[in-house]
Amino acid sequence: MEIQNAMEELVSQKLDEVIDSLDCCKCQQCRKDILAYALNRLTPKYVDTKKGLAFVKVNTMDVQFEIDILTAIYEGVEIVKKHPHHSLPETGTQN
Repeated sequence: MEIQNAMEELVSQKLDEVIDSLDCCKCQQCRKDILAYALNRLTPKYVDTKKGLAFVKVNTMDVQFEIDILTAIYEGVEIVKKHPHHSLPETGTQN
């Protein structure tokens, strides 16, 4: 197993779980931007073995750990909504 940041998988999974309940664009670019925002605010968890990955996943059962991930995701959603990196669809109205 190569060295990987287990936090990437954990945050991505959590984003998949909650994105439908969020009032935000769900396009691939916005999802990547939300994920990048959240990961830049969370402590990385680097592992190089399956045992290490399992250990990190066990620690995700901690309520505060999940709150930290959700908070970073929600903050990311707010930022990305205000500053999307994609073209918004034409609505026929001017801003």
